[in-house]
Amino acid sequence: MSLIGPDEMSYFVRRAEQQLELAQRADHAQVVHAHYELANLYLDIAYADQGVGQPEPVANAA
Repeated sequence: MSLIGPDEMSYFVRRAEQQLELAQRADHAQVVHAHYELANLYLDIAYADQGVGQPEPVANAA
C-alpha cells in the first residue's frame, strides 16, 4: 500500500533536488546544512513507504 501517489512522490523528489541546488550555491555553512537537511526530509517523505533504509528482518537461527 502506497502512502503517497506518484504525483506527490515526484513533487517531493523535485523539491529535494531544488534544495540540493540551493545548497550548492549557498556561501554559509549553516545555510548549506539547512538545505541538505530539507532535502533529506523531502526524500524521506517521497520514499517513506518504499522500505528504503529499513533494516532487513533477521531470520531465526534454528
